This record gives sequence, C-alpha cells and structure tokens, in this order.
Amino acid sequence: MLERISKITERWFLSEEALFSVFCTHRVAENSGMACHVRVGKGVIEVNPDQCADISDKELEERLRVEVIRILLKHPYDRQPDGCCITARALGSNCVIGDSYRLQRVEVEKPADFRLPSNGHFEFYARCIQKLLQKMGLGQSDGDSGADGQQGESGFGKEYADIAANWQQDELMAAQVNEMIQNVKSWGSLPGKLVEEIMASTKARVDYRKILAGFRATILSEKRKLTRMRPNRRSGFDAMGSRYDFTTRMMIGVDCSGSISTDDLRNFYSTINRFFQYGIQQIDVVQFDTELGEVQTLLKASENIKVTGRGGTCFQPFIDFVAKHPEYDGALIYTDGYASQPTIPANMRTPLCWVLRSEKELKEHEQWMRKSGRVCVIETP
Repeated sequence: MLERISKITERWFLSEEALFSVFCTHRVAENSGMACHVRVGKGVIEVNPDQCADISDKELEERLRVEVIRILLKHPYDRQPDGCCITARALGSNCVIGDSYRLQRVEVEKPADFRLPSNGHFEFYARCIQKLLQKMGLGQSDGDSGADGQQGESGFGKEYADIAANWQQDELMAAQVNEMIQNVKSWGSLPGKLVEEIMASTKARVDYRKILAGFRATILSEKRKLTRMRPNRRSGFDAMGSRYDFTTRMMIGVDCSGSISTDDLRNFYSTINRFFQYGIQQIDVVQFDTELGEVQTLLKASENIKVTGRGGTCFQPFIDFVAKHPEYDGALIYTDGYASQPTIPANMRTPLCWVLRSEKELKEHEQWMRKSGRVCVIETP
C-alpha cells in the first residue's frame, strides 16, 4: 500500500506542487481498524490497507487528494466548531470540498444534499448539519473527546465518524501548513475557487474563545483574606497567611433589537457558560434596544431566554450605565453593531468587549469598536 502511495506522490512532485508540499508535512501510516479508506489528523495520513486493496490506483489517488485538500483548508487543525459532533464536522468539511472541487470516482456530500447554500465555510456547514442530526435524534455533541461511534453508526455510518476522529485544534500544525501555502508557486489542477478558499484560510481570523479567555483573565479580581490555615511566607505559622477569593463582577449587555434572532441570542447565552467555568461566580445581564431593560443576575448559564425590546438599537444607555457603576470589573456587549457609535465617558474605567455575530459585521464595525475595547465574533448558522 505504501508503495502505491509513493508512486502517486511521485507524480504529484512533478505536476501538483501544492498537494505534494502539504503531503510532506505529514507521515503515512496503515490502519486496518478504521471504517474509512483514508483520513488525516494529528500529523498523520492514515490509510486502511484492507479497504484500499479493492480500489484502483486512480480512486486511491482521488481519496488521497480529498484528505490532502482538507489539510490545505486546515479543517482537521483549525477552529473546530463548538457543539458539533465529529460526524457533523466530517460532513461539513465534505460540503466545502464537494462545493469547490469536482470528483470523478469518489462521492462527497455537497451543500445541496442538506438544502444548504453554496459558498459557505466549514463552521457554518458543520453547525447546520449538527442541527439536522439533532432533529433526527442523532449527533449528540462530543466536545473534543472524539467519541462519536454510536450516533455515527446509527446516522450516516461509522465511516463519517472515523474521518474526523483525530481532528483537534493544533495551532502549530495550522501555522506549518499556512507557511507552506504561502510558498506555493503552482496550484496544479486545483480550481481557482478552491485556491481562493485555501488562501483565505491563511488569513488571521478572530477566535472568540481566545478573545474571551484573554478578556476574562484581565478582569478577574481577587479579595485577600487572612487565614491561620496557610503559613506566612516570611514568618511561618507565627503570622497569618493569605487566601485569595475571586470577587469578579461582570455586566453583559445583550442587543435585543429586531435584527437579532432568537437563535443568535440562544447561542450567545450558551457562550456565557465559559465564564462560569473559570472563576466568575456571578454575571449581571441586561437586554437593551434603544432603552435598558431590567438587570438580571445569573449564577449559572441560562437556557430559557425571555426576549424583550425588539426595537431599534442605541448603545449609549448601556455605556452610561456601566460608567455609573464602577463596581463592575468588565462589560461585554453582544450586538450586530448596526447603531450609532457611542460616546465613552472620560471617567469610565471598566474594560469593554464587543461580541459580533459574523466576520462581515466585524469588518464593518471593528475600526470604531477597537477604540473602546476588544472585539470578537461568535458566528451562528
């Protein structure tokens, strides 16, 4: 099997610079225990010798092409969609490839198979397919564990679960692939549409998880308490030591104007759970459109959302409220950004973080938002 692959890559060396270069960033290994023909992940291209023994060299080459294209798009290594099982991730990746690359011997799903639009990105397709699987009673999110066997077998077949079983966030591998892409001089037989997507994937994209984690770290405040249970560093048990408790208070403003859908709000509220996992005990939330609603205190993530407002949007009442309450250590604003730029009071010291729904909105509003705080994106299907 390795000899067959070697002959294929020798041809790539002469005519497919991009495919050959990215192929060389991974090692090849045989794996008879997986249900798919070929898969990638964790720096390895795995081939099932039993399944591939019955296919022609041309079909084997096409299956290798599909997996190498996944690496070029960095689906196995970059921005794994939150809340999506590995079957949904594999199918979402297939939709991107099937939409941009014509295959002759291998069947790969296309967006139309799921009644989805063309020209979508990996995360969009994965999340849409995740919703479809859940409606079918399948596709329970497996987080990052990779345990997807049962629902994969009862849904689209274990083959799809195995395709993405080794996918995980790997910034080092993603950076290595990006560097290789920047050095490619010839794209061989890869169509222009696919090349554009590959090049676009190398551009820095805002990862809300990193932004929120960094924002959380900057606003965590501590309260010192003296205790006999911990010795003083200088004098031992002769003097009381110190214990620090988190006392962070956060205010979150949620734009509930007519342009924000209920699904958008539900997705954002679920993200709030991340703050409870890392030391923040209490979060105050207030919904707003042109006026502020009632402040609600959350002690845990809320799934039941009662939406008020649904009018226009004005940020100024929320900004003024935060400025008048310096006891808050940080303020988060979830919005689509379509409103007048607010005036930040000179006496306001509370750090701000703007959370938008899409990269399109980020490009439109990032310039003025960054003047007052951090900016990130939480994309929804």
